[in-house]
Amino acid sequence: MPFGMVKLSPDNQKNVWNGGYEYTISSISGFSHIHSWSMSGLSLMPTTGAIKTYPGPADGPFSHMWTSGYRSRFDKSEEKASVGYYGVKLYDYNILAELSATERCGYLKFTYPETENANILFNFNFEYEENSPRMEYAIIRKVNDYEVEGSVTKHSSFADDYTVHFVARFNKSIKEFLTWEMEPFEGNNLYGTNWQRKINYNDEIADTLYGDCGSAITFSTSKEEAIEVQTAISLVSIDQARINHEMEMKAFGWDFNAVVENCRNEWNKILQKVEVETPVEKDKERFYTKLYRAYAARTRWNDANGKYTDMCEKERTLPPSVKNIYGSDALWGAHWNLFPLWTLLTPDIASEWVNSLLEFYDRGGWLPQGPEGVEYCEVMVAAHQIKLIVSAYQKGIRNFDKEKAWDAIYKNQTTPGMKHPCGGWVGNKNLESFLKYGYVANEDGPVSNTMEFAFDDWAVAQFAKALNKKKEYKYFTERSEDYKNVFDPETRFIRQRSADGTWIQEWDSLHDHGTWYGAGYVEGTAWHYSFFVPHNLPEMAGLVGRERFIERLEMGFQRGFVNIGNQPNMQAPFIFNCVGEPWLTQKYVHKVLEEQFDLSPLQGWPGEEDQGQLGAWFVLSSMGLFQMTGGCEKESFYNISSPLYKKTIIHLNDDYYSGKTFTIDTKNFAPGNIYIQEAMLNGKPLSEPKITHNDIASGGVLILTLGSEPNKKWGKGK
Repeated sequence: MPFGMVKLSPDNQKNVWNGGYEYTISSISGFSHIHSWSMSGLSLMPTTGAIKTYPGPADGPFSHMWTSGYRSRFDKSEEKASVGYYGVKLYDYNILAELSATERCGYLKFTYPETENANILFNFNFEYEENSPRMEYAIIRKVNDYEVEGSVTKHSSFADDYTVHFVARFNKSIKEFLTWEMEPFEGNNLYGTNWQRKINYNDEIADTLYGDCGSAITFSTSKEEAIEVQTAISLVSIDQARINHEMEMKAFGWDFNAVVENCRNEWNKILQKVEVETPVEKDKERFYTKLYRAYAARTRWNDANGKYTDMCEKERTLPPSVKNIYGSDALWGAHWNLFPLWTLLTPDIASEWVNSLLEFYDRGGWLPQGPEGVEYCEVMVAAHQIKLIVSAYQKGIRNFDKEKAWDAIYKNQTTPGMKHPCGGWVGNKNLESFLKYGYVANEDGPVSNTMEFAFDDWAVAQFAKALNKKKEYKYFTERSEDYKNVFDPETRFIRQRSADGTWIQEWDSLHDHGTWYGAGYVEGTAWHYSFFVPHNLPEMAGLVGRERFIERLEMGFQRGFVNIGNQPNMQAPFIFNCVGEPWLTQKYVHKVLEEQFDLSPLQGWPGEEDQGQLGAWFVLSSMGLFQMTGGCEKESFYNISSPLYKKTIIHLNDDYYSGKTFTIDTKNFAPGNIYIQEAMLNGKPLSEPKITHNDIASGGVLILTLGSEPNKKWGKGK
């Protein structure tokens, strides 16, 4: 479901950075419920025959019961995935596994051959993503012949300690219930303690050792009989998991197809926000796949009745003003993808995100950088979540407490970061250095944070101006110019600088990367960050020299220095719009869209997709829209380029925007016609490559006449 707590999908690998499911591995070891960054919880795997208590290696062998484990091979041609549904035939057991979900519940349907040993394995130590959760404790108990319940506590490097509570109900009575866990035994072992698997029959399990434990539930089945399992999870309690089941799943009874259809209907509410018309079917498939991703990966962690567990492990109930509490990876760079998309297509969801951030502030005293699992996560840099709040306000999405928002933002940008008493990190690391020197000194952290802080400060200044806070507007505007303190006029690059003001001499503008918080450049180079002045690109171009600036950027596209697949350089194609060469924006937007995004499972997007960020970037850019500053200025605007589609119709939310639809239409649409010759907005000539948010929100039509050769005179503006 959109932002669903449950994200049922197959897993097949472990002990890698971005694990879980790898397309090139043709085996499956289970179907798990949580696929949120750095978190895992509960996995189910159907098998037949003797009980095996370990998955076995991803690449086999599969022929020997003592070495192969319980995983199964599958044929890619028999793997089916669509909105609301996943299905696969497990070759080694002749079992058809089918999955669907509500927001907090899973529905798993396993169709077995005739057997006296149709098993469903519950595993608590399994393949997961980010390779960070560690099992601390697990318990599972049989409630009655049709239900089990339990809890799994894990420790994550990013989401701290969290517990996934669950209930699971079956459509058939349980024949046998057993559990397994690891226990030490005496014997010769050169490497220390010996461990063996202990099998318990009709008993509960509590494991606090190595986390290798689970349960097997057995049924007898006739040929092609389906054992159906309805699960529900909660981060609050088992009782809350049961409430989630009652509120979300009970109404469907044991109708698997009804759950699939419900999920599809919920997705259509989002997917139908935009209609794209094109004779190129693959472009339509790419568009809606990426739009799906932009609303899939991040997570609502509150239960159906509003209960949730906060960052200090206290049970809370959401106030009426907060509909959902959200968790995710870092919001770093989301001002160039997710924030503009959410505020444009689903302002109601953008509003939910803003109020979720403010709920964090109410409960923990700080805005979160990456609120995974409702925790303060020590991940990435700067405070780009600020731009969601500011841009929402500037676009008229104002159903939140603006003064509380200001207090939260002001604290974040004026108080040096620190460890939070309930775990994790809050605020900006290196802010003390930035305030002391006017830049982040090389001894204290990455010079690139100077650029990030300056951009954030500019956004804060815009909010101050909107709230008529004149003193604060002046202060943050001045701070937003501090990027100049690390601009070296000799090399005309952003350079590392020591606390004493001297430049670091040993450096490479194209290859020197820093770590997250170490010296250098966060996930980028001096080349990338020398273009990172979204709030004043003309001035930065003036410092470098306009012709040199444009030449450098073009060289970056031609020689592969540009990195659309990572946040610091996602704005690159649209920079040309800001320095008077919009035809180059049109050229390189299309180059990126055609060469770096496809439909294959191996290269759907460049780089790490980051929970919908690259999906959202594709959606906006393929419509020919981009917000260089995240939409934080008073008259929020979009840079425009030539779209990938013949016609695009945006259906506007009438609770927030006065218009019904906004249409982007083209003339002379044909392969190779990527250059804008002229533009008309609501019947009037458009001379600059930008339109305001209000232009869209009020409804209307943008007509772009296209051609195969650039019109270098159009769109230069001022």
